[in-house]
Amino acid sequence: MTTTNISESDITIQLRHEVDEDGEYHAFTSVTCDILVRGTKAGMISGTRVDRQKLPERYFLSAMDGHSGELQYVGVSIFEPRHGRTKLRSLLEGGDDMEFDFLYIDTFHVDPLYKANVSSDVGAYALRKLLHHPYIKGRAGEHGAWSVSSCIYILDPYEAMSAEEKSRIEAEDRRESERQMQVHRPGGAMPVETDESLRAKEQRAARMDGLARLDANQFLRNGFIQDATVAKKGGNAPRFLVAAYEHWKQPLKSHAEAEAVQFYVAPPERRPPTGKDAEILEVTKRICSENMMQGVSSAMIGLPRPAVNDSADRASAFRTEATRLIQQGGSLARSNALHAACANRDVAIARCILQLDPSCLEARDIENMTPLIVAAAAAAGSANINGIPSQPVIDVLLAAGAQKGAVDSAGLTAYGTLESIHDKFGQAMQAMMGRPVGGGSRTTPGLAALEAKLMPPGGPTAADRTGGEGADAGYVDYGAEDAEYDGDYGDY
Repeated sequence: MTTTNISESDITIQLRHEVDEDGEYHAFTSVTCDILVRGTKAGMISGTRVDRQKLPERYFLSAMDGHSGELQYVGVSIFEPRHGRTKLRSLLEGGDDMEFDFLYIDTFHVDPLYKANVSSDVGAYALRKLLHHPYIKGRAGEHGAWSVSSCIYILDPYEAMSAEEKSRIEAEDRRESERQMQVHRPGGAMPVETDESLRAKEQRAARMDGLARLDANQFLRNGFIQDATVAKKGGNAPRFLVAAYEHWKQPLKSHAEAEAVQFYVAPPERRPPTGKDAEILEVTKRICSENMMQGVSSAMIGLPRPAVNDSADRASAFRTEATRLIQQGGSLARSNALHAACANRDVAIARCILQLDPSCLEARDIENMTPLIVAAAAAAGSANINGIPSQPVIDVLLAAGAQKGAVDSAGLTAYGTLESIHDKFGQAMQAMMGRPVGGGSRTTPGLAALEAKLMPPGGPTAADRTGGEGADAGYVDYGAEDAEYDGDYGDY
């Protein structure tokens, strides 16, 4: 069979769907679609249709989490937690509405035979037929509008790989997994990164991003977009593609038009420490972890952190090892050792680092965070049933002159980081518990005092006030209603 000159009329789909009867709300329907080219199977599409109307108010995230990790990730990234309304202005303006369902496509596969010369025709035609299928569009006179009003897909670089490259990448992943397992065994240690090893990782990441971009064209032709608001969150977020029915109801775009679409490109990432700097960082993590383990059990049940009698001994051991590595060319500031001490809330090691190299106070890590921002994140993560415990590391940093107005790449100060992580932790608790938790995050013991300590001289930044998710950033601001709801997650 020839794979050239395929027209839309050559493509048919066979769609099947089944409601998940095991779920508590029966709001999830699995959708499977075979792609046929002139009667021959050429691929498949699968996903989940979510009926937002069936989910009780305030239970959206817990329902997503209960269904699958993938849907939980989509829910947190794209929708607000109270009703499942879109957070993205692009989707709202495209017609997404919580009165209608959304479709998450988890698999979109077209056989390589039909993707010769990077053709996107079969995929684009099949997707169009799916989105215009009566099951998605709604039958004439039944709804008067699409019964599914938005669709999400996360680009899959493996779909654009040759079989040989896929086998090679999978073998590399297995070796990395085995290496990670070795690290976590008794006596295991993380191999020190070198410029060469980092360069290899960067090249692989660039290759995967390029392959993911090839997977995008069939979606871009159907009106999907990469929303920069989501993409700027980093990690896997740049691979999100989204569309609402006003987008995909437009005429199909050409392959050339899709190819011309420019994707968001993140600024170059800071490289993690290498060589002796990396060795200093590993020493810091090891010594801090010894202290952290002593307090972990008590922290989990809300008891005070036990007094550590060997703080002076640990600080002395750290000083000896760090000094040796510094003499061999290492740098405390480049190593991000203070960041590690702050992440572990280790006041003895933090003091020691500042004594050895005060310039560490405003050093930036690979995420562009200062030690104070990292300490604020650790403070938010230390909340327990009694609230947020005292944070002597933050006191040490502030006494040394740490800048409370310093911001990370998202524009968050230490104050904003505390607020954002605290609220998200409350959302995670709600998802796990399956119900709203507590009576308001503002009542969390210890939070108000810490907020006062970290308040920037000029007040919160715009990013601080929205957690990076406000109308100015491309997110929908639902106003005081949601601000009030955000507080319903908190009290531990």
